[in-house]
Amino acid sequence: MSSLEAARRLGVPPDRCAVVEDSANGIRAAHAAGMRVIAIPNRRFPPPSESLALADRVLRSVAELDRGLVDGAE
Repeated sequence: MSSLEAARRLGVPPDRCAVVEDSANGIRAAHAAGMRVIAIPNRRFPPPSESLALADRVLRSVAELDRGLVDGAE
């Protein structure tokens, strides 16, 4: 399911959504949809730097993820 479809089903505008992604295609798609992008790169197959540059935040692991990041407060 696409990020836009998920937002539609939830009844939430894309600009109020946050997407946690590990892949280049997922990062690009969420960014193109106007969503907040939190990238946690796949260590075995990391996205290229140009894809990571589209993310609002890049984390090393899911352990760094917290509500403030999702809400955009940090």
